[in-house]
Amino acid sequence: MVGQNLFASTEICSYCKGDGYVQLLLGGSETCGCCKGTGKKPVKDV
Repeated sequence: MVGQNLFASTEICSYCKGDGYVQLLLGGSETCGCCKGTGKKPVKDV
């Protein structure tokens, strides 16, 4: 399907809890690898 948005879902990302980033154990933070920083749960193509 052409033009599908992978981040069209309104559900929050379960990995970062909608923050878009994760706290590292040794300090600091990084962009969530699951939602790529959007805070929304990615939609998978079927």
